[in-house]
Amino acid sequence: MIPNTRKEALAGGYKRYSTGVACVHGHITERRALTGECLACRAAHLVEWRKRNPIKVKQHNATQYENHTQKIKDNVRKWEKNNPVKILAHTRQQQTKRLMRYPKWITADDRWMIEQAYELAALRTKIFGFSWHVDHIAPLQGKTVSGLHVPTNLQVIPAVDNIRKGNRV
Repeated sequence: MIPNTRKEALAGGYKRYSTGVACVHGHITERRALTGECLACRAAHLVEWRKRNPIKVKQHNATQYENHTQKIKDNVRKWEKNNPVKILAHTRQQQTKRLMRYPKWITADDRWMIEQAYELAALRTKIFGFSWHVDHIAPLQGKTVSGLHVPTNLQVIPAVDNIRKGNRV
């Protein structure tokens, strides 16, 4: 049960309370016990702050990831285990995108070379102890250019570099 006053919330050790009265901006939501601030106003303030301070946000996120890597990975595994249908839908979507960029003129040798790229990425991951990805040099769905899923458009690079590169050339 959520307390009706800030005083009750603080006395009971609650983080939130709800008066049912609108804040100065017209929101009828819970409020923070420590500050009395409306949660909707707080959320809007944080969105604006993040827009004004992207570097601080990026540094904070990197620090959080470094400090909680295992917890984050465990949560991801748990989410994946609890959402197999979403994982399958995403996988099929990615496969469909790749198939749409997979030319009909590709040869058996080309298919073998593509498989070798993925095997090389797996081998490097095993040897070096960090993740390697098969990257499309020209992305399959880039904003200015779209590449094909062919051997000459593939490279094996560290995962961090691939993620940093994103959907760009």
